[in-house]
Amino acid sequence: MEIAPETQPRADERSVELPRGRPGTRFPKKGWLPTTGPVDWIAQYHTPGIGFVLRRRLSWVAGVLPLRMSAVLEIGYGSGVFQYELSRRARFSVGIDVHAAGATVRAQLGKDGVDVALLQGSGVSLPFRDDAFDAVVVISALEFMPDPAGCLREARRVLRPGGRFVCLRPRELKWADAVFQALTGSSPEAEFVGGRARVRHAIQTQAPDARRLPRPAGIPRFLAPYELLVFDVPA
Repeated sequence: MEIAPETQPRADERSVELPRGRPGTRFPKKGWLPTTGPVDWIAQYHTPGIGFVLRRRLSWVAGVLPLRMSAVLEIGYGSGVFQYELSRRARFSVGIDVHAAGATVRAQLGKDGVDVALLQGSGVSLPFRDDAFDAVVVISALEFMPDPAGCLREARRVLRPGGRFVCLRPRELKWADAVFQALTGSSPEAEFVGGRARVRHAIQTQAPDARRLPRPAGIPRFLAPYELLVFDVPA
């Protein structure tokens, strides 16, 4: 299958806005949460420049999530930074990640009054029954998976009827990559190793029905460095 170029809009990429949640997100103090691996950027969240971008990503995702949920799953929770927000919206918040620092992350979250269940495992083989969650969230983690298409299939499987999938992903843009490298000293492609292209292909094959919302909102889609991928399971 031919993969559509990143800079060209597709017919199914509708710039529609979704109902927004309450503004702002809860956020931990500097140094509170552990760094769980080489692609965990929690230490940069409080820095100028890239820190502003990282914090804004959380607000974008929060803006399209339901305000009240029974159960929510975050795939690739990392340091647990978004669990502050998810725990106030859901009665039961679950995170899954491949790293082994779950006990440490949960302990730190618990000291801040954030009660969550954290599991070690893969997003392409979720250890949950069908129709288990009201929402599934993936924040800039899909591009690090060897099989993002498998993750999208698993997300659909565990979503309840009427449930929502929300994924924030970075797009392949030369100008955005140059800015990222200037802010961080790191090459995006060295981080992703082809992951963004794999995600593009996975979206075309596994989520052609998804709404694809450029972020930041209000700028032309072909210039937007991020994209929110959102789909709802029919009720």
